[in-house]
Amino acid sequence: MRNFIVVVALSLAAVGTSTAVAQPLRTPSAVIEALYAPYIGNGDTSDRDAFFSDALTRLYAADAQKSQGEVGAIGFDPVINGQDWDIADLSIGKAEIAVVTVRFENFSVPVTLRYSLVNEAGNWQVDDIESTEGDALWTLSEIFANAQY
Repeated sequence: MRNFIVVVALSLAAVGTSTAVAQPLRTPSAVIEALYAPYIGNGDTSDRDAFFSDALTRLYAADAQKSQGEVGAIGFDPVINGQDWDIADLSIGKAEIAVVTVRFENFSVPVTLRYSLVNEAGNWQVDDIESTEGDALWTLSEIFANAQY
């Protein structure tokens, strides 16, 4: 009986996390909160692309095709502005006309990212990400546009 309860609890947890992506995200802040949930929670970021717009998804797909299995234009995770993470003090700003600013510390280093979102079929989707603080200032769409293969 005890094993049955554990299996049911784990199944419900899995359903809860997978349906979070499937449910419409009606506000830009809700998209960003859902995007960062695995970085603070279970660490499974495999559903991350579900939060990206069609245009940004096409940029990732084109990059994957052009890089032919090698590291493409993006050698880091733009959601955390790095490769690894230990997120602390996450603060999601109020949406300002589909632009959301996110601030956090990654290994005690302050990070500020600006998200541009678009509404596609009633769901807000990340359309671009911009790093606005630190030594590495970048815009995701510009990295893809300027990639040399």
